Amino acid sequence: MHSSLFIKSQNRLSLLTEAGKKYSGLEHSKSPELCQRVTAFFDYLNEHIGFPETDEGRKNQSTFNLLLQTIYPEIMIDLADLIYVQHERPAVYLNLDHIHMNLKKNKVALSDSTDQINEKFSILFQGLAKTIRDNPLLFSDTRMVRLLSESYSIYLFQTENFPWDNPMEMIPTGLKSSIMDVATGLAGFRLIHDWPEDYPKLILTDNLPFIIMGLTHFAKLSGKTNVEILNIDFPDGPLGKSCGCILANKFLHHLQRSDRKKFLQWAIEALEAYGLLLILDTDLECQILRRAQNPEYGDKLIHGYKETLVEIEENFCETLIKDVRHAGFDVSHFDFHEYEDETDAYSQNPGDDLSIKFIGLEIMANKRRAAAV
Repeated sequence: MHSSLFIKSQNRLSLLTEAGKKYSGLEHSKSPELCQRVTAFFDYLNEHIGFPETDEGRKNQSTFNLLLQTIYPEIMIDLADLIYVQHERPAVYLNLDHIHMNLKKNKVALSDSTDQINEKFSILFQGLAKTIRDNPLLFSDTRMVRLLSESYSIYLFQTENFPWDNPMEMIPTGLKSSIMDVATGLAGFRLIHDWPEDYPKLILTDNLPFIIMGLTHFAKLSGKTNVEILNIDFPDGPLGKSCGCILANKFLHHLQRSDRKKFLQWAIEALEAYGLLLILDTDLECQILRRAQNPEYGDKLIHGYKETLVEIEENFCETLIKDVRHAGFDVSHFDFHEYEDETDAYSQNPGDDLSIKFIGLEIMANKRRAAAV
């Protein structure tokens, strides 16, 4: 359904019409920096995609440009979540209340009911994100990535609306040398924000251009000089970098066991003498993936979320602690708990609860003396 909504063909209806280019919903915004990137993003996207030259395509063009007239600046955050980081922010929906407020403010007469227009807007919004996500050229287009990542950075810098657990809670006190957070993802924004200027260097790593650009922009806005952003594709690690602490927060479950062993071997070599490895992880995603083999369960998941999950071996918790010790670490703390919940956080339809059962674990491990050469 989504694949035919937007096309890249030379023979296409334009993405934008004069009505859509008004962006009436952006008027009186308190964030002109964000609004500027909204218009630049859709103007640029207009050069690449549009609608089929069919009756259905013309209807979709009209509805889409009505949506553009009523959108809010934070639409860039919603799009970025769906395109680049749905793995971390699975439940993303249009702010329909805000859209209808703008419709009412601009006295737009609608021929459809509220439910009908909501459905049409949502289908086009999800279809646009999927079109970009599924097209390698659009997905990796440097200008588009920059506009979306800078929007994310500006929004978080201006609002301090960090919707994730506080990663600073894992940071040990009394740090004397640098700390590296591997595959930091969205949590890196809050780490930069909370990182004291008198602390040692914070090194944030990731391999997604959206994250790298966004964190780099955010670090500049923050003015902090003790933060470094590195583009690293683990399990390969950065050569020549040593640090006193390595933080692996909900990362290792993304790696198959052979790659986790490679990462742990790199970590033991990258740490200074007596350096600390901190691991916080869970088998939640793997458990969801296994439950999703039942179509009744899987069909309720947010569309596209299942494809972001990674299957790992049985007994992830047991094999991980074994591999940490085998790599040459002395484990000073190991704790795990089983959790069970009923939640709609991963459901396509809000209020449609799914049963979630998983294990969460914490590991603190020091580099052995014998390994410190």
